[in-house]
Amino acid sequence: MLKLKDIKKDYTVGDSTVHALKGVNLEFRETEFVAILGHSGCGKTTLIRALCGLIKPDKGSIYIADQLVFSDEKRVNIAPERRGVGVVFQDYAVWPHLSVWDNVCYPMKKHKVPKEEIAKRASYALEQVRMSGYEKHMPAQLSGGQQQRVAIARSLVSSDELIVLDEPI
Repeated sequence: MLKLKDIKKDYTVGDSTVHALKGVNLEFRETEFVAILGHSGCGKTTLIRALCGLIKPDKGSIYIADQLVFSDEKRVNIAPERRGVGVVFQDYAVWPHLSVWDNVCYPMKKHKVPKEEIAKRASYALEQVRMSGYEKHMPAQLSGGQQQRVAIARSLVSSDELIVLDEPI
């Protein structure tokens, strides 16, 4: 389902190099729930950002559902929106100018999902996170926990395959 092979990522900070990821090898099967734990600065977020395509690793390969989405050797780097990964970021990344409904529907609209299907999937996702009835609310009207649930609902409609949560609790 998900395979990361020899993922390396370095950052230059001033005159020094920080090795954020040093040859990470991970493999996860379908239906597995996995938590990656570690101290602050150990590379958890960098790993997630590389998996999602938000940063480009220096080396390695990434497969999602047997599809190669990144390889430095083969010069493959599939765009984030084409990787089929639902993501909940540390800060939730709920768009402040969009209502709850529009935040949840946005990824499906980008992928040109039919309107009837958008309504069905968005309603179901909001029901799952207990946010039904808040569709017209703006993020500023919500608590932090409610914003988090909107972000989770958006990730649920973004991918049927893989959902990644970066420090969700």
